[in-house]
Amino acid sequence: MGMSHEQLKSILVRYMPETVVDYAAVQLITHSVQLRIARPRKSKFGDYRPPAPGELHRISVNADLNPYAFTVTFFHEIAHLTNWNRHANRVNPHGPEWKDAFRQIMKPLTGSTHFPQDISQALDRYLSRPAASTCSDPNLYRTLRRYDLSGNQHLVEDIPMGTVFVLNNGLVLRKGPRLRTRYECREQGTGRMYHVPGLATAHIVTE
Repeated sequence: MGMSHEQLKSILVRYMPETVVDYAAVQLITHSVQLRIARPRKSKFGDYRPPAPGELHRISVNADLNPYAFTVTFFHEIAHLTNWNRHANRVNPHGPEWKDAFRQIMKPLTGSTHFPQDISQALDRYLSRPAASTCSDPNLYRTLRRYDLSGNQHLVEDIPMGTVFVLNNGLVLRKGPRLRTRYECREQGTGRMYHVPGLATAHIVTE
């Protein structure tokens, strides 16, 4: 026997805003889903696996996502499940059928108080033309990433020009001019130049 509605809610509330856990739990029960909270993966935020004979649908979502990124990823995968139930593998996984399914599954969560205003606005724009992943939409990805930050953390694109900062890999750099989605930055000490993504996370160094 699977988990009850209340048991599922008690798990989901650790990862999602409390206002959406009831809706998410209903989706898991209605569609008979096996949900796995996965270790952090650099290659993807979540995935969907169709059921083998006699088994359940399977969805995984990375455990390290902030509540809003977790929620968007969760329903992204639920849309894949819905799309599979309707079309199996006869359509493109991120084709118009999936886009329609994602819009429908997210409809009860848009234009409401489930998300901060900036995420709600970015999500509305994204839903007008959903992409294969939130990473494919710079505006939504950027907005969600900002809710990962704490203390002295910043996105490189938000750091003032000429500021010295430290990347997570320990490189100490001074921010230079923008080159499309990256910034030309000079390593302190060696003078070596690096092209750093604007969405990279960094700590500002107080000089």
